[in-house]
Amino acid sequence: MPARFYFDMVRDDEVVRDEDGVEADDLDDVTKQAALCVEEMKAAGELANGGGWCVVIRDETGDERRRIPI
Repeated sequence: MPARFYFDMVRDDEVVRDEDGVEADDLDDVTKQAALCVEEMKAAGELANGGGWCVVIRDETGDERRRIPI
């Protein structure tokens, strides 16, 4: 059964919270979705070199499930 996950952008003490989230079957599926989002943002020039940002994947309860450096 799909669950809701959230992609927050985090750098040092700066956080851009994802309020909408996405549905995914499991953590592996949502990690692939996050990687695609990062690639799309890089292609659009929004994340030219990562700038110290990472994507934090949260679950429905708000717990951090995975952190992906950009």
